[in-house]
Amino acid sequence: MPVEINLFDILYLNGKSLLNEKFENRRKILENTVMTTETFRLAEQIITDSIEEAEKFYNYAQKSGHEGVMAKKLDAVYQAGSRVGYMYKIKPVMETLDVVIVGGTWGEGKRAQWLASFLLAVREPVSNKFLTIGRLGTGFTDEQFKEMTENLRELITREEGKDVEIRPSVVIEVAYEEIQKSPSYTSGYALRFPRLVRFRGDKSPEEADTVERVEELSR
Repeated sequence: MPVEINLFDILYLNGKSLLNEKFENRRKILENTVMTTETFRLAEQIITDSIEEAEKFYNYAQKSGHEGVMAKKLDAVYQAGSRVGYMYKIKPVMETLDVVIVGGTWGEGKRAQWLASFLLAVREPVSNKFLTIGRLGTGFTDEQFKEMTENLRELITREEGKDVEIRPSVVIEVAYEEIQKSPSYTSGYALRFPRLVRFRGDKSPEEADTVERVEELSR
């Protein structure tokens, strides 16, 4: 399979850190430094404040087989390992899933008395078992963490260290970036970056999404 490298940023040059340079300057340095070839080149970009132009570029990226585009602030310095508001990934919205909370992990620090992450599962309709598919720890306010802990505490069936097992009862709707095959969870799949959309108090665990639907969405 032919490999093509598209360069989009430069962080160091000749031993000098460029982390505190604005993105606009780093891009210019990259353009003036790299010798491009047909398979080793700069990532395409546009600079615009026009929604129409941005949408046109996004559609072009999609038609070219890319997952989406990155939107970046021109005056932003680079912050390693940080998910902050100076860049955004823009890609098609995946369908959401209704999943069941079947476990959790106690938090640390100020959240030590709360369940701070939740083990999610989907339904296997033949055996009527719940198979795990990922963990969720984002999308909640502190008040929601507290409320969730209070609601789930009486459903805890087993504790081992910081981990707890929870009787399947609470259904939530989650969004995610993609579904990946994974041996880490009993469903054989994992939700990448799941986040809370809403609580589904109108649904019972028996109405949660199934492994079959997960398989369909992963194709």
